[in-house]
Amino acid sequence: MWKRKKKANEQVTLIIIPATTAKPYSLRLPRQSARWGMAAAGMLILALLLIGIWFFTSRAELHSVKQLKNENQQKQETIDELEKQINKVEEQQKNLIKKQNEIKKQMGLQQESASDTSPSRGSEALKLQTVLGSESITGRTQHIAGQIAEQEKELDILLAKVKKQTAYYRSLPNLWPVYGEISSDYGWRKSPFRKRNESFHDGVDIKNNSGTPVVAAGDGIVIYSGWMAVYGKTIEIQHSCGLVTKYGHNSTLLVEKGETVKKGEVIAKVGTTGLSTGPHLHFAVLKGGAAQNPLIYLPEWEDPS
Repeated sequence: MWKRKKKANEQVTLIIIPATTAKPYSLRLPRQSARWGMAAAGMLILALLLIGIWFFTSRAELHSVKQLKNENQQKQETIDELEKQINKVEEQQKNLIKKQNEIKKQMGLQQESASDTSPSRGSEALKLQTVLGSESITGRTQHIAGQIAEQEKELDILLAKVKKQTAYYRSLPNLWPVYGEISSDYGWRKSPFRKRNESFHDGVDIKNNSGTPVVAAGDGIVIYSGWMAVYGKTIEIQHSCGLVTKYGHNSTLLVEKGETVKKGEVIAKVGTTGLSTGPHLHFAVLKGGAAQNPLIYLPEWEDPS
């Protein structure tokens, strides 16, 4: 019993030696308390070590995540900018196709396939949501470049045709004889003079003020200049391309039968002669005596106002 009691009363001396010349001092603790203290200190050190590792690892991961987000943002901004540039190019290509079709129209080439009016896959078809979207950008740019090359080739061919057959294309009635709002279209319509009947309108009525100059729509020879039933003071021009143009309801006629006129030459002035509800030009195009829709030959025109 004495030995166990003595062992239980054993103490541990902790000696602390200062770095200076001061005297060391000691601390006596019971062995059991010293063990618990050392265990607690070890656990504390271990906990601090784990916390430190977790802290630095978290900081590194957080930095990596931020860096990745910044890189992705920069890539997305680049893709978005490329998308804008491609959209601009596609819009320019649409305008090029529009002009190309206008040239065909003025040359008398009316056939326009559906592919002519849809240049390339639009931005709605290819949404660039990831970095892999850059492959779509490459495909689109190559597609657009190929189409533009084809269009340039076709324009060169059309230009060559015009140079070889200048007289023919100058005779095509593809110049607006007068600019203004179309008040009555080509085709069947309700007669403005007979309320209950319909009549076939063989041309288009273009509104403008009385006295406004009327020009020849193409090179040709005047085959009629005078008064015509319904149309009043009227001029008809025979074009070498096989078409005849009619200009009706004029107030004044400035050319006579047999005269040769050039495209854009003033031949009359707008009026309201004949059966007319107001000052306008009645413009018609005939092929082999049959009326054609003049808008087939006239280029697109937008009201400048």
